[in-house]
Amino acid sequence: MKSKINIKGIISACAIILFLGHLIFPTIKIDLITVILFCLIIIPWLEPLFKSVELPGGLKLEFHDLEKIEKEAEKVGLINKEKNSNILSENYEFIEIANTNQSLALISLRIEIEKKLREIAHKYNIGANNFSISKIITILSEKNILSIQESRVLKEILYTLNQASHGVEYDVRTGSWIIEIGPEILKSLSSKIIKRGYIFPSEDQQIEHWIDKSFEAKEWNTNIEFIENIKQHNELWENELENIYSSLIEKLHDPQKSILEKNQQQWLSYYESYSELLTSFDNLQHNVGREGQIILYVHIMQKKRERVLELEEILNQLTKKQ
Repeated sequence: MKSKINIKGIISACAIILFLGHLIFPTIKIDLITVILFCLIIIPWLEPLFKSVELPGGLKLEFHDLEKIEKEAEKVGLINKEKNSNILSENYEFIEIANTNQSLALISLRIEIEKKLREIAHKYNIGANNFSISKIITILSEKNILSIQESRVLKEILYTLNQASHGVEYDVRTGSWIIEIGPEILKSLSSKIIKRGYIFPSEDQQIEHWIDKSFEAKEWNTNIEFIENIKQHNELWENELENIYSSLIEKLHDPQKSILEKNQQQWLSYYESYSELLTSFDNLQHNVGREGQIILYVHIMQKKRERVLELEEILNQLTKKQ
């Protein structure tokens, strides 16, 4: 903050000097080209202070918008530059035109993101065709299918990409950004709808579930923090189980529907009794220690995870892309 104030002070001082100089030496003319060149000299130093600047003559330079949403998306896990994804690449139209028509490529990327979000909504029996994309993101967040942070960043991404339809000028870096970041965002969304191959063979069977990815990415330094991480992600698996089961029930008819309802009650009873058994021993902590307890909590969470993946596999096989 202090550096920004200093920069502003320097700029103001320079402007005052130029103003006084013009008053003292009124015969010196400052033409449009001089103004533009002066602006180009100071723009790199001003970048932290603004998102865009429009120079005399209509030239508009954009700086922070794409880089900002990239950082935000990476922070919430929508993109991961360090880890290669196993999801098969697709020949997206926006990649082919990224370096020749940035505006159209950004619009195309926005459309692809909206398509993925509607596919996710369709999987979870949300009226994909009845709501705006902003409303769909909100509903997915309410159901914990998207985190609050993901939903916020996705809305910001779509808003920024939507500016491309308003004739905004972009610099040469935009094409590279589209090619590099666009597919990463789509891969992250695809991880919520792919056929993972948990039961039936699939090309995507090695793809990590989004909750698994979140669990591994969570940073912790103490056992207490790790236990809290387990608790949070156990709740995510519980919410996902409820979402998957509810969506599957709505898609089925008798006798399959009745069979699933009975099977789910049996599984819930088994899970509760199994968890109760493993946590009922008073001397458990003494025998296995704190690390053993943590392993036990992860093991119990994995039981819920397995159930989610089983039902998700059935749901994904029954869900047709629209």
